[in-house]
Amino acid sequence: MALPTLASLSEGINVQLDNQLVHKSLGEVNVTLKDSMLHVTATILLRPGQGNEGWQTGVAIDCSSSMTRAFGGENMYFTRALTDAETSDLISKGLIEVFEQDGQSMCRMLHGCHEHLLQQGILRISKDENEVQNVCRTAIPLLAEEIDADGGTTVLYWAMGADGSGIELMGDLTAEEAKTAEYKGVSDWGNGTKLMPAIRYFLSTFADAPMGFYIFITDGRIDDFEEVKAFTCQLSHDIAAKKVNPVHFVLVGVGSEIDTDQMAQLDDLPDAMNLPYDIWDHKIAKEMRSINDIFAELVDENRIIAKSAEIKDLEGNRVHSYTDGVPAIMRFSMPMSAKGFQIVLPNGATLQQQVIA
Repeated sequence: MALPTLASLSEGINVQLDNQLVHKSLGEVNVTLKDSMLHVTATILLRPGQGNEGWQTGVAIDCSSSMTRAFGGENMYFTRALTDAETSDLISKGLIEVFEQDGQSMCRMLHGCHEHLLQQGILRISKDENEVQNVCRTAIPLLAEEIDADGGTTVLYWAMGADGSGIELMGDLTAEEAKTAEYKGVSDWGNGTKLMPAIRYFLSTFADAPMGFYIFITDGRIDDFEEVKAFTCQLSHDIAAKKVNPVHFVLVGVGSEIDTDQMAQLDDLPDAMNLPYDIWDHKIAKEMRSINDIFAELVDENRIIAKSAEIKDLEGNRVHSYTDGVPAIMRFSMPMSAKGFQIVLPNGATLQQQVIA
């Protein structure tokens, strides 16, 4: 995790700074090199208030087979290597089978071997942290209490079954219910990861909601990725044309092997495909500073957070001024020589953020 260098920036390609490198008062910081200038977009991190303006919220939890460890699955590991004598003993007891593969002798553990090695202390079981439950018990209460019009967030499991297209409704959880609910996954773990069924469920169920805010917890391995991209493109244009009500989707990555490439691609679709409305954001659970990071892009461009401010580079040179109000989303440009910026308020309070290493 490091700041980008000037040499690493490509003309016209947006780069989002890693969460943990962003000032605690900022939601997201994006930088783009274009026309020999650094173009910066920075959002103020605002926790959603209790407006309850008809918004609907939902959380969809990936239950494909690759997610089992993120739910706190068990993991076996050897405490040490087997000696030759131990290996011979296991073979003689019919607990290990030796076979040839690609010109090499291989061993396969047979029925009863695991139990024997566990008793000997050679094999042990560790239980992974239920990262899914940790995220749900913090995010869902916040959604239900502070955003959802009905005071309950719809929770469902997705990516179930033979092809990963199945979904199962867990229910509408209030804040108090969500804080203690058990998030253990399902018995019918999916052999694929299809995101569209979960998206379509939320959009059809809450088609009349003035705003929808939906979180998809996943390891990011999406099989219907191209369909999701095409659907997002059309949805963006439909929202901009006011054919459908606005929605915002957030992918939250969990587990030890997250496909961040797919998640980042969805996040960057507005730049890559020149879309009029930004739908996707993505976060990695273990890199979030707090649960409020989920709302980093849920910012009203018309919201004013201060009467005025000056934007300076880190050397103190002014690059932009806000004289008629400071918006929650700030956009300004700096010379390529600038390493970062500082927001200076009328009372002298200063927020500094480095963007280039």
